[in-house]
Amino acid sequence: MIRLLDAVIFNALIGNHDAHAKNFSILYQQQRGILAPLYVLLCTAVYPTLTDKMAMQVGSKVHFSEVQARHWEQLAKAGGLSGAQTKKRLAGIAKQLPSCARGLQTQALYSGQPLVQFIIALIEQRCVLALKRLNT
Repeated sequence: MIRLLDAVIFNALIGNHDAHAKNFSILYQQQRGILAPLYVLLCTAVYPTLTDKMAMQVGSKVHFSEVQARHWEQLAKAGGLSGAQTKKRLAGIAKQLPSCARGLQTQALYSGQPLVQFIIALIEQRCVLALKRLNT
């Protein structure tokens, strides 16, 4: 459940509004289910012609701009998780993600690409917003 929570947090922070249930799979090994490696990870929020509604709600919200700390707590409760633990995981990912995203600019394939720069800026904004709302 923690890996799934991290995936939901990651998708919300990168602006993947197309993250829906069919983008998650369970692998069974010796009659035990584990979350499959993540796939279809992209930032749809940078494309103005695509919807700004998240495919999966955070609490009762479908727009990231409306998500408050209490909505993460609602999500946690629905998944049988601790609200405090969920907010701690969100804070940890939101603190690490911007530097990871900026690291893409050091790779030749992405260096100087305007779209990559736009995605990085969007990720940074979403992480700042999430952290701000956790602290209010």
